[in-house]
Amino acid sequence: MDRKKFIQSCGMICAGGVGIAALLQSCTTGQHFASSEINGSYLHVAATEFTLNKKGEAVDRRYVLVRSEKLNFPIYLYKISEQEYSAIWMECTHQGAELSAHGEHLSCPAHGSEFDKLGNVIQGPAQTNLRKFKTQVEGPIIKILLS
Repeated sequence: MDRKKFIQSCGMICAGGVGIAALLQSCTTGQHFASSEINGSYLHVAATEFTLNKKGEAVDRRYVLVRSEKLNFPIYLYKISEQEYSAIWMECTHQGAELSAHGEHLSCPAHGSEFDKLGNVIQGPAQTNLRKFKTQVEGPIIKILLS
């Protein structure tokens, strides 16, 4: 292969790689990071964070990820019913890596541990369930007890 064809081939491969990366990134935008506010011992999340407006129609999210500057890890907040939520600390109990959310389960990118929507171990190497927080619903606010 001559130099010119080699450079053209490399350019096409790089452009294709950038396109694939953009496509893969767009596939992961289903995660929603909810706005939150810490008030005393509680993290407050608006129940409206679970509603997505899709083409003028309200669609319910099953979970949101809650971040705060004061927390080292996000919280996976899963909607069980209108009045019941599961709040899970997204730190792997194996070696402390931040977990990734995939719908109704969480996985550890470091060593492959998997957990269900309630924080229970599905697959090791982790042997301990995830830390859970108590939640309560007060009107339009979901309160997560941080202590």
